[in-house]
Amino acid sequence: MLRCYPIAATGENWLHETITSIISDLHALLARGDNIVKSQETWRQLVPENLEESKRNKIIALRGVRDRVFAYLAEIEKLMPMELPRILSVMECQNRVSELLRGVEEICSLEAEFPPVHEKVKDLFVFCYGKLTELGVRGRQYRIIFNDLPEKTCPFCGIERVMNPDETAQDQDHYLAKSIYPFAAANMRNLVPMCRVCNRDYKKNRDVIRGDDGNRRLAFDPYDCVSPSVSLLGSKLDAQNNSILPEWQIEFIPGSQQAETWAAVFDIRTRYKRDVLNQNFNRWFGDFAKKCSADRRRKLIDVGLGDEQILERLQFYFEDKTENPSIREGFLEPKIFEFLLAQFQTGNQRVIDLIRDAVLGVQLEDVA
Repeated sequence: MLRCYPIAATGENWLHETITSIISDLHALLARGDNIVKSQETWRQLVPENLEESKRNKIIALRGVRDRVFAYLAEIEKLMPMELPRILSVMECQNRVSELLRGVEEICSLEAEFPPVHEKVKDLFVFCYGKLTELGVRGRQYRIIFNDLPEKTCPFCGIERVMNPDETAQDQDHYLAKSIYPFAAANMRNLVPMCRVCNRDYKKNRDVIRGDDGNRRLAFDPYDCVSPSVSLLGSKLDAQNNSILPEWQIEFIPGSQQAETWAAVFDIRTRYKRDVLNQNFNRWFGDFAKKCSADRRRKLIDVGLGDEQILERLQFYFEDKTENPSIREGFLEPKIFEFLLAQFQTGNQRVIDLIRDAVLGVQLEDVA
């Protein structure tokens, strides 16, 4: 991804932490052999007393959460005592989000071993996730993230805009899919806003740490990552092709498995080629030609410039676009001029001719 989110956005995690604490306490009571009465009084006793009073009262009042906790309890009461520690270990595992993404934590699930428990867990934590909106937690998380973004574009694609928090609700993705890792469904560390195109058309419910082939893979941690830069330097402009549209080769610097996972899940290469580079190359190159035309009218460019001076004009334009790219997907604009610079410097005659024509505004034979 192109930019990390501030870790401060994950700070308000009290609902998730409280429910996982209650689950741990229930397991401890079962291990001790206690008979747990499923009542409102028991629920009050289960909600930790050291929780801030206003938050404690809110959780006590969430009867939908209470009922789902007791439904989970009824399911685990059917298990053998030696099976209960496995449930807790999976809960702990699924919430080691950073470690799962880095590949240092084993993928764990209850779906195959204890499918009824898996379903109760999913029902409980997905319901809690829904309550995060009602409690204002999601809105506060998103405002922190939105305010931190220098460009209001989706960090997962760099193409689509992100919504102003005063405008509408932004999509919020379960980075580790809630259907696979339900214990993390309300964990703020696992919740990341992204544009609707990334979320609804590409990410969906895909498993970011396990490919379609079932193999384990590494993935960027949205709250702790080193974002790669995009390079077009491997692209080609064939001298035999009449089109001036390059054959784009998109690479990530540094190359990593995390970058390739990101590219695969969000189909980054296809989207950049189809929706940005192919759509905008002629316009962006045309803007360069228009700038040169304006400079010629102001007598800043002489038609007698040699290749070295022409290259300098391209270099200046590249530097200007690096500092002042177009809005939204314009982060790729300076990359195309970096590519043209490299091709000019390595003697690609097709590129040299194109740049000459743009700078001088005349065909080669006219200045011979």
